[in-house]
Amino acid sequence: MNTNKDTINGLKVIEWEFAETPRSTPTSRRYYEEVIKVLLEDNSEVFACIWQGCEFTRESASGVWPHLKVHKRKDKKASAASPVNVSDLSVSELIGRAQQAETYRSERDVAVRELQKASKELAEWKPRAKAAEKQIQTIRSAFSAVA
Repeated sequence: MNTNKDTINGLKVIEWEFAETPRSTPTSRRYYEEVIKVLLEDNSEVFACIWQGCEFTRESASGVWPHLKVHKRKDKKASAASPVNVSDLSVSELIGRAQQAETYRSERDVAVRELQKASKELAEWKPRAKAAEKQIQTIRSAFSAVA
């Protein structure tokens, strides 16, 4: 988590907190996992990317949110190249990855079932198609003999 920033845009950081999402209500608060709201020494607020070493800021949380894709692409490339050391991940990142893994597993299970169904249908229809091709060839031969 990138909470050790002392200055942003040349101003001292007074306080930070996770930024609320547009779905947040007074009775049900919802927060971005990777966007923070930062109070600066001049009492201005900016929204910043939480990734370690990233200095990306915007005037609104919705301006930071699309930027996070940059880190996720880098993260995907890195995870494809080498195994992930989960001890370096935050709890929210671990939960997110577990949820994504569950989603992938569910999607894989659906795809396997569809493949099995398609394979079964292929096994049923292939002999019928071959028999139909033979019948069509017989009909064509009959017509060419008459013509």
